[in-house]
Amino acid sequence: MIAALLLIAAGCATYTSKMQESRDSFFGGRYDDALSGLDELIGEAKGNDRFLYRLERGRINLASGRYDSAIVDLQAAEERFADIEGTISIPEMISSTLLHPGKGEYQPENHEKILISNYLLLAYWMQGDREGAFVERNRIVRKLGMYVNGLSEEDRDELDIPFARYLAALLYEAQGMEDDARIEYGRVEELRPGAAPPAVLPRVTEMVVFVDLGRGPVKVSREIRGYFQREGGLLQGVFLLPDLKAPLVFNMGTGHGFSPDRLGVLFTFAFPQLVRQERFIRSCRIVVDGVEAGEAVLLDDLGRTTDTAFRKKLPLVLAKSAIRAYLKTLAQTKLKDKAGGAVDVLGKLFSAADRADTRSWQTLPAEVHLFRMETMPGGHEVYVNYYDEHDSYIGSSESVGTVLIDEGGKGIAYFPHGVMIRRSSD
Repeated sequence: MIAALLLIAAGCATYTSKMQESRDSFFGGRYDDALSGLDELIGEAKGNDRFLYRLERGRINLASGRYDSAIVDLQAAEERFADIEGTISIPEMISSTLLHPGKGEYQPENHEKILISNYLLLAYWMQGDREGAFVERNRIVRKLGMYVNGLSEEDRDELDIPFARYLAALLYEAQGMEDDARIEYGRVEELRPGAAPPAVLPRVTEMVVFVDLGRGPVKVSREIRGYFQREGGLLQGVFLLPDLKAPLVFNMGTGHGFSPDRLGVLFTFAFPQLVRQERFIRSCRIVVDGVEAGEAVLLDDLGRTTDTAFRKKLPLVLAKSAIRAYLKTLAQTKLKDKAGGAVDVLGKLFSAADRADTRSWQTLPAEVHLFRMETMPGGHEVYVNYYDEHDSYIGSSESVGTVLIDEGGKGIAYFPHGVMIRRSSD
């Protein structure tokens, strides 16, 4: 019985495990492979995950330069999330409590809602649609007002998005809206001293480069499982704990002790854990027209923001997990006396299959870095050199961007994760 139940448990995939192949391909710069995997996941997805997968695909389309496709995916996901924001049906609430927390449709975290507009803005700008970018700038500011400005000072400092504020300020500056730009740059400086420019200069020709560094954290499911039997009014059984290879057997009875052949009660307490991803790139420098122009500074620690949002929701998640574990255990004990063994078996199956909800936007970077410099109008070739914690050169971005800047304008380059090569000139 135990072996069969554990086999069922091992076969239950989480969102994180389903995304692993596409996620690895994306962060390795294999965009076509990542998109192929996402296409398959979207085709197989049920309604509760489909638009989160489209969010992931939108990020990958943006990184690969498919700006039209990125806009379609990101907008479709955003429109759906706006439609369901703050809503949950009674059947969804019951099924997510009794059966699985991922049964309900995914509702993004507030920082994820803001970042959708960030990437839409970049997609519009990169394809040359300045008006579309300005519209997204306005939507970023509205979202910051909705999801951040009303928080307590402590929460606002932890959950604000300097990346979003900088983009808004930069596009205000590009339009000559100096006062609005100063407000957003001022907030960036409070959050990340040294990242904001010392002055707002709308008529100075400048280049601004954004670089993603590191993989953002992902949620994994952890389970505490137990199989209990009653002996002489006392309990005996076995615990299976996360990261513990051998089972923990206990015996509080007076008989022959725990036996896997005797009927018992399966208990599962499933909870999410947020795991930071290993990284070896610690800094980057921007090369402009063949010359290493300077180091990009940290603008936004998105991994920290994700961690803060996770910690604030964790107590409620754990409470729901405890209720779900209790109800599934109850189905194997009290209910079987009235409804028969079928309910007991069903309770064991649901308990064995229990997993935490690991859904989140998993193609986000850990950090966003920024480089800004005054330059001449015209076209400029830009790429990135990467360095490790010892400041040793690791490699360079294979992608070389061409930034076209008008006299007195602002040029933007964006470098997501991609293929890294060693350049002979470095």
